[in-house]
Amino acid sequence: MNETVRPTRFDKEYPELGTGPIPVAPFISQEYFELERAHLFPNVWLHVGRTEELTEAGSFFVKDLDVPDVSLLIVRDKAGEVRAFHNVCSHRCNRVVRHRAGVAAQFACGFHGWIYGLDGKLVSVPDEQQFFDLERAHYGLTPVACETWQGFIFICLASEPLETLMSFLGDHFRALEGYPFARLQACFSWNTEIGCNWKLAQDAFQETYHVPYVHRHSIADALTDGDNAVTYPIACRLNGYHRKTSVAGNPKTVYGNPKAVNDPNMKTYNNPDKPIGSAALRAGVGGTREQFDAEALPAGMNPARHPNWAFDINGVFPDFYLSLRPNYYQAYNFRPLAVDRTRFEGRVYYPKMETAGGRFYQEYMKCVLRDVLLEDWSNLEVLQRSIASGAKREMVLQDNEILLRHSFHQIDDYINARLTEQAGAERE
Repeated sequence: MNETVRPTRFDKEYPELGTGPIPVAPFISQEYFELERAHLFPNVWLHVGRTEELTEAGSFFVKDLDVPDVSLLIVRDKAGEVRAFHNVCSHRCNRVVRHRAGVAAQFACGFHGWIYGLDGKLVSVPDEQQFFDLERAHYGLTPVACETWQGFIFICLASEPLETLMSFLGDHFRALEGYPFARLQACFSWNTEIGCNWKLAQDAFQETYHVPYVHRHSIADALTDGDNAVTYPIACRLNGYHRKTSVAGNPKTVYGNPKAVNDPNMKTYNNPDKPIGSAALRAGVGGTREQFDAEALPAGMNPARHPNWAFDINGVFPDFYLSLRPNYYQAYNFRPLAVDRTRFEGRVYYPKMETAGGRFYQEYMKCVLRDVLLEDWSNLEVLQRSIASGAKREMVLQDNEILLRHSFHQIDDYINARLTEQAGAERE
């Protein structure tokens, strides 16, 4: 059954966000960027990877962040626990691990040979007797708060996190538990630098108003049709720090119908306007043993229960994008490098394909999503320069860009709360 997607007045559901313009200063101000560096990113929970990257005891990977400027060692210890440490030796403060990832029984600093266990404890010091009252127990690797949710690894750089990960994620993400994350694997990824502010980059993935224009040569026909030409969202849910929007597919195309993934007869794939896509999807049929039922997804997905639903966009405060579909998902991070530069780290997770046709389908989708990203990046770099020109001081947002408005307020409120706490501590 198909149902026309009609506009919804989200401002009536969330009147506290207002309807006025938002300032452009936070996207170009060096002063504001320094506030984010000092008060936002060091205090929140940040996504850094998946537990599947740590397959056995001693598995590790190194995660370098520019804001804040830290190198992190993420490791699975002998008891199977995922731990995080600053990748800094206690002796002369060099980096301990130089490899990006691997498996090790212990970690040896290449500068002077200090050795640390998987639990971060200092276990060996060359020529130890020449040090002065050295207590090994005091000189292990510096731990970083580390918790997991549904296989996603999060860290918090604060010496005492303001809240637990589950408190931070809240009900928004409890409603997504049960999604088959563990049955999907990283199929392809991108890591690149974009010439725009990290919030601008993230905002491009928090609204669909731009789809008929920026993506008119790639995926616009998958999400728009005569009844929904401007890509109205099905629903929006704002929950604490985080946000969600549900996107409808065009049921007349192979891409816009989530039920097509399990259609063995390919009846929904007969779209003469997309012969290559149809062939790729046909080739993928039977490529995996996994089966995905859109009706059995967690309650937090497609909350409006709309028959034309294609996927949900989840904005995880502050810089993580998680797009969930019945049979694959996208996990993107927008890492700040400078006020006008962002590192994009993106991974797409699919079920394991066991046939050549299945692999062909995945390679085809890699190209499709690559083209979508390139359309966004080229547009965003022009946008950054336009904002920096000073011609405009505000952005005028429409109702369907409410996730952008929510994100702006959450970031600004968070920074102001930390500044207020700091001022109170200084008065004491």
